[in-house]
Amino acid sequence: MRFTARAAIAAIAMATLSAAGPARSQPGLTLPSRPDAATDKFATLDKATRRTISIACSKEADEQGLKGKARGKFRSACKRNKAAAAATTPVPAPLPTPDKPK
Repeated sequence: MRFTARAAIAAIAMATLSAAGPARSQPGLTLPSRPDAATDKFATLDKATRRTISIACSKEADEQGLKGKARGKFRSACKRNKAAAAATTPVPAPLPTPDKPK
């Protein structure tokens, strides 16, 4: 009797997992876009400029000793403000890093 109950539970678990599997991995599903994506200046900048702005904002957050949610909010606002300023004036590209000797 115990074996039958275990077999039934296992069968239910397998059916549940096999039914839920395809629902999670459908290739046609996409995430909704952010409402401000059309006006997001940071996303429209080239990769080198975004990297320079991001590093500068991280350094400012480090100087202020911010951590957690406060750091995230500060960096988001900082990147948004610097991207708006960069849209009007170009930000210099970062210097290339020298190769490490082997």
